[in-house]
Amino acid sequence: MNNNNNIAKKLIEENNIKTFNDFQEVIEKLQSDMLQTLLDAELDCHLGYEKGSHNKKENDNRRNGYCSEKKVKTKTGNLTVKTPRDRNGTFEPVVIPKKQTMLDSFEEIAMSCYAKGMSLRDMENLFQDIYKVNFSKEQLSYLISKVNEKVQKWQSRKLKKIYTFVYIDCMYVHIKSDLVSEKRAVYVMIGIDIYGKKEVVGIWIGKNESTTYWINILEEIKERGTEEILFISMDGLTGLSEAIETVYSKTITQRCIVHLARNLYKICNRKEAKEILNDFKKIYKSANKEMCEFYYNEFVKKYKDNQRIVKKVQEAMPHIYSIMEYPAEIRKIIYTTNIIESVNSALRKVTRGKGSFPNEEAVIKLLYLRICELEKKWNKPISNWSKILLQLSEIFGERINKFL
Repeated sequence: MNNNNNIAKKLIEENNIKTFNDFQEVIEKLQSDMLQTLLDAELDCHLGYEKGSHNKKENDNRRNGYCSEKKVKTKTGNLTVKTPRDRNGTFEPVVIPKKQTMLDSFEEIAMSCYAKGMSLRDMENLFQDIYKVNFSKEQLSYLISKVNEKVQKWQSRKLKKIYTFVYIDCMYVHIKSDLVSEKRAVYVMIGIDIYGKKEVVGIWIGKNESTTYWINILEEIKERGTEEILFISMDGLTGLSEAIETVYSKTITQRCIVHLARNLYKICNRKEAKEILNDFKKIYKSANKEMCEFYYNEFVKKYKDNQRIVKKVQEAMPHIYSIMEYPAEIRKIIYTTNIIESVNSALRKVTRGKGSFPNEEAVIKLLYLRICELEKKWNKPISNWSKILLQLSEIFGERINKFL
């Protein structure tokens, strides 16, 4: 501590610091000098000898002065540096790459703000108010555009060999086409891997939701390495179960029971809706198939005078009976697509109010950044995973065991 105090006193005396502004100027100068020293040291390493060395050189490459002075934006303000050059033009600095005018921390902040749906104007004001750094809209647009390469890598990355549970759904955005705004379907797929952790497998854009497009997506993820999917939970798109079977023949498809409950609500008398839905919930949340049948029969008796309601529940029963074949812990995971709906809700927050996007690339880029934000929080397996994995092993045997 005393040594630090001595350094501080020496710094104040040698630089005649009297105000906080004086202090900031000195710190900025020190940071600039430090970055410059790091850049020069990188060139020393690249050339294989230090500046002024008279020892025998291992190659013919030599120093070639400096590039023009440039300002680099940082959290603490603007720093001034000059990038050293070599004669062969092979030097590529790491600490501040060529043409880069801001440190990575600023890029991360900008990406995070954009991912949360902040406009370029709001970001411009944020940087000015908090960091006292001026960014133009053009600079921010350029910064955001740099994410394109990351998006392409993410879209073509190798996928997990097995996903125990997969959830698929669509949301919609408006995209301009020949100056006309069109509603497009954004296909979203979320998987739970063998360790119980969630990930967004991918996002795709089509004209509208169709079984044909879902087949193309499933074939793509198979080509990218996914050999096995145990369960797929989905909404009731006609023909989707059959479509899945053409690509993953052994995968079990499960209709979202919560969606069925919502469909039931739509035809209920508002005064009776709460009671009807509570009675319906007793059916699909039953402890076993026997209790499920009991509550279903009770439901039919109670609402026999409302055949429209009874028929809707009757249509839902095959989907409810199918989940009763599995332990309660697995049923809880497959009977609802809430996992993907919560993600779609977060994605809608950054697309809502944006109007029409100029192209599909702009949509994918924005949603990718938002997904990166969401996945930062997905560092733990889903609840009770060790027990669920044991149950899956008992049910599916070698289909899952070979991946453990």
